[in-house]
Amino acid sequence: MNRRHSRALKSRDISETFVEELTRLEEGLRGNHLWLAPKLDQLSTGRPITLRHTPPPGLSVSKQADLIDIASHVGIFRMWARRGRVTYDLNEHLASELYRSTSDTLPGSIFRHLPHINPLVVLPDPWPVRYQGSEALVRGFYLYGFNQVPEQQTYTDEDIEGLGLLFVIDLLDEETWEVRGQTHMRMNIPTGLEKFTVAQAVDFAAARAEAHWSRVRDKHAAYALFEELLRPALSILIYLCCDNRDLAEPPVVKPSKKKRRPVPKHRDPFFVEVGWRVGPALHAARRAAGRVQEGDGIPSGVQQAPHQRCGHFRRFRIGKARQSVTTRWVMPYWVRLDLLAEDTDPITTVVPVDEQRHDPLRRRGLKKHRRQAVTLTA
Repeated sequence: MNRRHSRALKSRDISETFVEELTRLEEGLRGNHLWLAPKLDQLSTGRPITLRHTPPPGLSVSKQADLIDIASHVGIFRMWARRGRVTYDLNEHLASELYRSTSDTLPGSIFRHLPHINPLVVLPDPWPVRYQGSEALVRGFYLYGFNQVPEQQTYTDEDIEGLGLLFVIDLLDEETWEVRGQTHMRMNIPTGLEKFTVAQAVDFAAARAEAHWSRVRDKHAAYALFEELLRPALSILIYLCCDNRDLAEPPVVKPSKKKRRPVPKHRDPFFVEVGWRVGPALHAARRAAGRVQEGDGIPSGVQQAPHQRCGHFRRFRIGKARQSVTTRWVMPYWVRLDLLAEDTDPITTVVPVDEQRHDPLRRRGLKKHRRQAVTLTA
């Protein structure tokens, strides 16, 4: 329990750092670039971008693009704040399993089953990446929806063409390895397609970001960065959309007859625990059986200890005459169970979890009730 409490405090500190930085960027835009305020208002409310901006004379095209990009980042942050500040606190042991998980062709329809609208995913451990030639750490990402015609970044519970991710990246000083600043990077993925692969998602994201990265000399390094960001992020997103995901919300408040008050502008994030039942159990089992044992079956005198093979995503046929299909995360399964200690629980395949509680009072960014299974045409 103490570990969960300390982890929750850490997630809160990380998310508050995101809030402070994006709030500072918004104040800078509204204070120094009034010509962007109407567009920023549209970006912050999920509306189509219809207003034409008239920048002051002397402002270069590249500078305009940079400012509009910052406004887009602030807009995504504001949409998160409007829909409940839902923040996913991902267990580090489950996260490490998901980073290793494999998937081939992804059904685009699975992403309609995100539990909340425009959540923020806080990473338990940052991902080291190379960002424009420098060392950097990915700390988390916001989710949003996008449409191309009309141009729009909006809420994920609406009719959207695809899903967008806004990555929050800490820039490191290569001499002291201390954080010298924070930057953001948007990437769109084609979840509106019936099927797509990770490579196709990277190609799509690179094409959409081409205008922003037009000044980058090393295109190969930029493409490698897109792939480094998307592969683990997609594994996390697919898990959040599986029908056997492990999510736990805060306790539901008792109903009240009092009239609901307006939502405070700066209210605290609403944390949802992800993998806090499955993750520790996996870690405990690995520690109990992850050692090499002596034996006579291999010429070296050593035989392979009981271990779990990598988790992966798999589609199962369900329903009447097995005409429907659902996507589930298959947990790492055991090899050489005969050598597993008797008091060790061999966690295998799908672990059923309770249905997520819907909170009718807070309405913290909850999506409308849908079937948890992902149904595809046979």
